[in-house]
Amino acid sequence: MISVKNLTKIYQDNTKALDNISFTIDKGEICGYIGSNGAGKSTTVKILCGILNFTSGEIIIGGKSISENLVSIKEIVGYVPETPNVFNSITPNEYFEFIAKVRNIDSFILKKRVEYFSELFNFKDSISISFGKISKGNKQKILITAALLHNPEIILLDEPLSGLDATSIIIFQDMLTKLADKGKTIFYCSHLLNMIEKISTRIIILEKGKIQLNKRTEELKEDKGYTDLENLYKSLKDELDTKIFDYEKVYN
Repeated sequence: MISVKNLTKIYQDNTKALDNISFTIDKGEICGYIGSNGAGKSTTVKILCGILNFTSGEIIIGGKSISENLVSIKEIVGYVPETPNVFNSITPNEYFEFIAKVRNIDSFILKKRVEYFSELFNFKDSISISFGKISKGNKQKILITAALLHNPEIILLDEPLSGLDATSIIIFQDMLTKLADKGKTIFYCSHLLNMIEKISTRIIILEKGKIQLNKRTEELKEDKGYTDLENLYKSLKDELDTKIFDYEKVYN
């Protein structure tokens, strides 16, 4: 459902954010995409969304080239950014109505889905007040809802749990598993290694714009010496010269 071949992104200051990366995510897979800050995770997601151009390579989504079919690809994609970029003066209801017009969602279906998600994620009390007065967690719940209103085939998530409470995180985790069971393809950037390990069917680790690991989760767990994703990630980071906190150096 998502095929990336030899993807490179070089910014105008000559920073190489992505260095010839390739991966495939099948229909119904949840791909956990992890790495340090600046590794290139958000750049990858924004390219897959069509927000950023790329320098070279090929991206196929839903059997179509993103270079030639960006509009039709956007019709089947739902995207949750790390932070909301919504006018503070509008209400969630107004935002959802805008999304419905863009996505051509019937008003009855819109009402039904907004009511369901606002009940599921417990933000009903925020539905009619301006974004500027809504808590960070509820803003994120609203972004998640907006991304799922049109029942997308591809779901792209860039640190989607920012500000969410523990109950909402559990609900979100369960929801992603059920969406994957329905054949949705999910690309999930996160620093939450334990959660990624629980729900992902594929793990990709990106560092300095290059893929360090790309394996199905079940294959990973069969590897000799594997204990958990956190320890695996630490071992890879050690190879990449991880800095370690030295108390004596700082305070003595």
